[in-house]
Amino acid sequence: MSDLMKVGSDWGNAGTFKPLTSGISGAQRTQDAHARYLDALLAGRVFKIQGTASAPTAYVGAAGGTPLGMVHNPTGSGKVAALLAIGIALRASASGANTTAGVVWSGPSVAPSANTSLPTSALSLATGGSACMAVVNAGATSSTALAVAMGLFNYYWATAAAAAGWNAFFDIGGLVTAIPGNQFAFGMTTVPTSVTFDWSMYWEEVPYLTQV
Repeated sequence: MSDLMKVGSDWGNAGTFKPLTSGISGAQRTQDAHARYLDALLAGRVFKIQGTASAPTAYVGAAGGTPLGMVHNPTGSGKVAALLAIGIALRASASGANTTAGVVWSGPSVAPSANTSLPTSALSLATGGSACMAVVNAGATSSTALAVAMGLFNYYWATAAAAAGWNAFFDIGGLVTAIPGNQFAFGMTTVPTSVTFDWSMYWEEVPYLTQV
């Protein structure tokens, strides 16, 4: 096998074999190949749920609670759902001073029996294709209590005006996952009055391979 490298990109279909590539100086290229999540997205493995002008209720991982978003990976799916990112933006300001915490919860659970939504493909933006089921800003009827997986933020505002324009993006990077029979959810532990949010959750689904 030749040790020579090809200068520049060498495009090809899945399953083809390609040489290592170099820059014009002959040095091997080691930079990221495209955007961080582009390969998973182009392969159709990334899905999302989102809410517009969602008015959250207090969610502390309790059974049957109402998170902003929940993703359930059914038993026997053959997939692992890996949480990639959460984005959230304030749409309507609170009516007064308050504080709220955003938390991700996860754990084994039976499938929610009501108020489920179809995830959307991040590539085609069409519903369907996901192995998971989802709940969007609604009661996760029959779901099991979950444990804290990751705290994201604690935000305080002194007046309604101080809350205006708040937004955040959290790169989870797959640190929170749901194997078959598990789920993860995102919600706010306390909720001020007269406040709504736009938000989204992105996750990748990959084959669930047994480790040895």
